[in-house]
Amino acid sequence: MIDDENWAFFDTNGYVLLRGVLVGDHLRRIQEAFDEVWQTEGPPCNQHKLLKYRAFIDLIEHPPILEQHRAVFGSQTQLLQFDLLRQGPNHEGQARSWHRDFAFPGTYPLSINTILYLDPMTEERGPTRVLPGSHRGWRQPPTDDNRHEPIDEEVAVFAEPGDAAFINSAVWHSGGINRGDGLRRGIYLYYGHWWLKRYDWQQNLPWQALEGADDARLQLLGLRPPGDLHIYQPDAVRNRGLQ
Repeated sequence: MIDDENWAFFDTNGYVLLRGVLVGDHLRRIQEAFDEVWQTEGPPCNQHKLLKYRAFIDLIEHPPILEQHRAVFGSQTQLLQFDLLRQGPNHEGQARSWHRDFAFPGTYPLSINTILYLDPMTEERGPTRVLPGSHRGWRQPPTDDNRHEPIDEEVAVFAEPGDAAFINSAVWHSGGINRGDGLRRGIYLYYGHWWLKRYDWQQNLPWQALEGADDARLQLLGLRPPGDLHIYQPDAVRNRGLQ
């Protein structure tokens, strides 16, 4: 579970990078599964394709990922979206496109996107960029051509394969463009409160994700309610101080 130091950084800045979320053989299996699914299924690759494959079914419950979200959302944690993104070498496009994934008045996160990096995120590969502290307040990212411009206070998230960035959905952030010679691959696991409507909710999930699923996974997939929905129970670790 995320420690107090990393939680304080996340709470203040709206993001945190955790090292070594995937390592060794597990990392290699996920890298290979990424390439297999991308080749077999073709883009876009979201939960309706990924959850056919055991490697990705298991990944949504991988403790170093899931327990970070349960520390924030407690027993109401739900997977809202699940994507693969891939850029080939020497990609064309804007180096920045500032946006928020989701925002609502208040300072406590309603959803958190986890970017699991499978390749080194160097300057040439186009690292994720964030504007620390921009999850607080109601000022919106630019929507005109200025959304492609650098911001003085921006921070580049330089990561190694197997590292993961946890990003408050309200913080201003931007993907990058791969100007390098290698691949730029990332897995995006987007979690939030159970009462949020998951993306593409009207489309049935793959049967493979439901085969042998226990109550915890069914709840994670938004198919089983977490107890009494009339009461919000602040049972997350980071809510213990609430009265």
